[in-house]
Amino acid sequence: MPTLTGTISYIKNFIQDQDVAAIVPSSSFLVKRVCKWINFDEPAVIVEYGPGNGVFSKYILDNMTSDSTLILVESNPDFVETLEEMTAGDSRAIVVEERAERIEQILDDHGFDEVDYIVSGIPFSFLDEETRAELLRTTHDVLADDGKFLVYQYYNHLEEPLREYFADVTKEREYLNIPPTIRAYEACK
Repeated sequence: MPTLTGTISYIKNFIQDQDVAAIVPSSSFLVKRVCKWINFDEPAVIVEYGPGNGVFSKYILDNMTSDSTLILVESNPDFVETLEEMTAGDSRAIVVEERAERIEQILDDHGFDEVDYIVSGIPFSFLDEETRAELLRTTHDVLADDGKFLVYQYYNHLEEPLREYFADVTKEREYLNIPPTIRAYEACK
C-alpha cells in the first residue's frame, strides 16, 4: 500500500514529468489483477516498463522465486532513486534508468536473451504511432515463446495494436483504481 509520502512524490512527478500518466500509484486491486497472469511458482525473468514508485515491483518481488530476476526499466530519475532504495540488498532486482524502447540493449547489457513476462504501465497513448509500433514489436521479440506481455492502460486504445503483434489478447477491467475502469491486457505470443 502506498504511503502518504509516496503518493505526494507520485503527484509531484505526475505534474513535472510528461511521461507519468497517473496522478496516484496503482491500487492493490489492479496490481493483483495484472499479476494473476504470472506463474510465481516457477523461476522467471520479468521486466517492468515504467515501474514508477514500485507498487507492482514490490508485489512481484514479494511473490517471485529466489532464483527469478526482475528488471525495472524507468526513465524518471526520482522514481529510479525510489526503486533503488526499495530494492537495495535484493540481488534479484536490477534497476535501469532508461526508456523501454531500449529493452533489447538493456537485456543484452545484463546477459539476457529473452524474458518470460513484461509488465507495463507506460502510457502508450503518449507515444507516437511509430514509437508505439516499434516498442510493441520489440516487446514481442524479446519475450520467450511462451512469454506474456501484461499491460494496463487508462484508455481502450491498445487492444487493436496488441492484436497486430500478439496471437492471443485477453482484456479485463479493474474498477477499484484511480482512475477507475482501467484496462488490463494479457498478450501472449
